[in-house]
Amino acid sequence: MASLSVTPPNVTTIQIDALVIMKIVKHVDSEMNAGMSDVGGEVCQGLLTGLVSIEDSKLEITNCFPTARAEPILDDENAVQANQAYEELKQAEMLDMLKKFRNMNIDYELVGFYQAHPFGACFAQEVIDSIFDYQSNVPDCVVLIYDPVKTRQGQLSLRAYRLSFAALELCAKGDWSPETVKSAGLTYESMFEELPITIKSSYLVNAMMAELALSPNSVADRYSAHLELGTRRSLEKSVRGMMANVDELNKAIAAYAKYVSDKQRHDNTVFNLTQKRQIENEQRAARGEPPLSLDDIRKMKPPQLQTRNGMLESMLACCDTQALVDFCTKVTGENIAKLFLAESIAADEKTTTKGERSQSTVSNR
Repeated sequence: MASLSVTPPNVTTIQIDALVIMKIVKHVDSEMNAGMSDVGGEVCQGLLTGLVSIEDSKLEITNCFPTARAEPILDDENAVQANQAYEELKQAEMLDMLKKFRNMNIDYELVGFYQAHPFGACFAQEVIDSIFDYQSNVPDCVVLIYDPVKTRQGQLSLRAYRLSFAALELCAKGDWSPETVKSAGLTYESMFEELPITIKSSYLVNAMMAELALSPNSVADRYSAHLELGTRRSLEKSVRGMMANVDELNKAIAAYAKYVSDKQRHDNTVFNLTQKRQIENEQRAARGEPPLSLDDIRKMKPPQLQTRNGMLESMLACCDTQALVDFCTKVTGENIAKLFLAESIAADEKTTTKGERSQSTVSNR
């Protein structure tokens, strides 16, 4: 990436219209039910439009629309042309939709994008590049991460992220070397900023929801979805994802250990050569000869961390693992409580059934 100037964001909260959430959920569910969740190696995604309120430090997301999905490429020879055609189609559809929004007097300012990721594990190189592109143009852009797995279990999962200012500066420089990351004070925990989300509904919808909550038959409907115990597959997939990330982290640790060893060896070599050159220059100065330059020693190429993009991959793997751990911890904790509840209910029912049987036996005698 070329070095660019970045601007710190201003917003601190996110306000989303309920209609936007419904459109996102419908879009993701329709693609998942149609088996298109992994077509072309892409995730289900779309663009967000809205307004930025500088006075309230609030980002209002008022509408959204899905983006074009790439078709699978069967021939590697035409991959470049196909990707270029897809990008042109995607750009044309986006501009056409924004023009329609403007003609219909709908907010047409791009304020970010949304993606669907199971378990909230969204941290990858492509997401970083997309967030950086959006925040470079509009500093207050965000990415909404929708978790369809958790939502199907009865809990709406929608989180808003953006790159921190330190991460933005590193992305602009394109330098993720260990020294640069350390000098910036950046860790995987401070790489992203999560913003609080507020869902905005109309007064009629709020009144309807209050009426449904007060309905005498709403208790079972509200709590039945949360009594599901069948989360074994989701837990297994998340644990497998954590295992893959741990393998990547082990490779990154090995590469970093080799880099540290090579760096120490390089520093010792440069130090010894510099000391030797300085002694030689002192001897030449005593003989009245001009000193030798130290440029050839300073130009010695230092070792490089043998990863694709410096420390970025390991930091993203840590963020991804943290998201999977949070999902497993929450789901496992809820399931343990549900299992204890189910066990106590089964025990009470068994005791009650045994008591009824003994009473019937006594009455028959």
